[in-house]
Amino acid sequence: MAFSVPSPCPKAWADMTPTADGRHCGSCQHEVVDFSRMTEGEVTAWLARPAAGAVCGFFRAGQFAPPAVLAPAAPRWRRWVLTSLALLSFKPLVSSCQTTAPAATAGPTPTSQTDALADAPNGQVNVRGRVLDDSTGLGVPGAEIFIGDTPYGATTDEQGNFSFVMQQKWAAVQNGTVKLRVQGSPFVFVTQQVSVAVLPAPAPLTVRLKSREGRGQIMGKIAQHDPPQKPPLK
Repeated sequence: MAFSVPSPCPKAWADMTPTADGRHCGSCQHEVVDFSRMTEGEVTAWLARPAAGAVCGFFRAGQFAPPAVLAPAAPRWRRWVLTSLALLSFKPLVSSCQTTAPAATAGPTPTSQTDALADAPNGQVNVRGRVLDDSTGLGVPGAEIFIGDTPYGATTDEQGNFSFVMQQKWAAVQNGTVKLRVQGSPFVFVTQQVSVAVLPAPAPLTVRLKSREGRGQIMGKIAQHDPPQKPPLK
């Protein structure tokens, strides 16, 4: 389950009156719950309460990001053995470097997404592309691509790449095109819509997600949704 704030509130958090669970907005006369220090599980539990109803919340960017996993340090005996082997092999390696011609450079490193994807069967279309951060030019991992107003689509990988196969004749296709809803973290990016011509082999897309003003904090009514599902092919 993912959280989003479809219509962010422009009011200033600092100007609101403090309450037990957050702050009171004098403009809309609602309490805004401070979720910025909660974990994803704590927010889910809070929203699952019977009396929760429609909730306005205050979030910060990155609070649901998974913690970085550090590789475990090698045992001391293993480090000692590796160091010894490196010292013993140092002289032969130097000698080899002086007498042997340099090896040919390797070819280009393939990206995580293969450009030459297999063609989709007749009646189907393969949509693929990459989602980029407009301010940095880097790929956006975990961005969600929904097909029109359906729950179907795909999620980008660590480099921002995505692909999915859909039916060429589908209710979401109108006049030979389909609209894709692309959304990244609601704390950082503005949701965008792009139109794609439904052809047997459409060109790869490049979607640049625009930065949200403030880029780090967001406030407003909370909506929950499931991630995109694989499109049905029957």
